[in-house]
Amino acid sequence: MIQRYILPGSRVMSDRWPSYANIDQLGHGIYMHSVTVHQRHFVDPTDADVHTEDVESMWMRAKRKLRRQFGTSHALFPSYLHKFVFSNRFHGQDMFHIILKIIAENYPL
Repeated sequence: MIQRYILPGSRVMSDRWPSYANIDQLGHGIYMHSVTVHQRHFVDPTDADVHTEDVESMWMRAKRKLRRQFGTSHALFPSYLHKFVFSNRFHGQDMFHIILKIIAENYPL
């Protein structure tokens, strides 16, 4: 899944779950892997950029938002998640103009 969805050269942040142990060896070392051990600390004391809090916080907010939607369809879950990520990314901005700009950039005349 990592090689399918994460670009080579990306730095992957994780906790010490055993399934993540060899991320830096995937594809002959095309990923950097940094680990935070939550039993010790939530942010690496030697490198403040090494933590999983942004991802965990985003996932918590997404789950909270999606639970409020009555009748959430399993088949449509990816589209709900995409909408959440898009809305979060451009929060507080004029969505209509953002969408028009994205359409214009991807479908030039």
